[in-house]
Amino acid sequence: MNNQLIGLQKRILEHQDSTRVKIRFNDTDAMGIVHFKNYMVYFDDGFVSFMNSIGGNKPVEKLIYEGIGLGLKHVDITYENTAKFGDYIIVKTKIETIGKRSFTFSHELFRESDGKCVANVKATRFVMDLKTKNLWDVLLFFKEFLK
Repeated sequence: MNNQLIGLQKRILEHQDSTRVKIRFNDTDAMGIVHFKNYMVYFDDGFVSFMNSIGGNKPVEKLIYEGIGLGLKHVDITYENTAKFGDYIIVKTKIETIGKRSFTFSHELFRESDGKCVANVKATRFVMDLKTKNLWDVLLFFKEFLK
């Protein structure tokens, strides 16, 4: 790996982001507690916020229109506490590892009111050319994305 890609990898691995999400009524079950499936939406909020904050040349939302998909390969979630309707949660996001064809995000969700961890996740993603279905080299994707 050349020095430019090594520097890029270091920059990506050092970057961290956080975003604030309000728990809506329709996120909850009959007990007013966030239904487990809705945490995936919050992790995606963290992913989008991270990608937009790292300094790309365009919002990550526009990549899909350019035929680039950022798919999910594997998710590992640990639920620590509950969140409920009206709570605000903070989603802290960073990239933990970068492989050739995938990269793993670490997301931690905290209740804003007391700082308690609600859940954490390891989410492995890949970059795909949606026309050819070929996977991108992750660092080459970031090299283009961060121009």
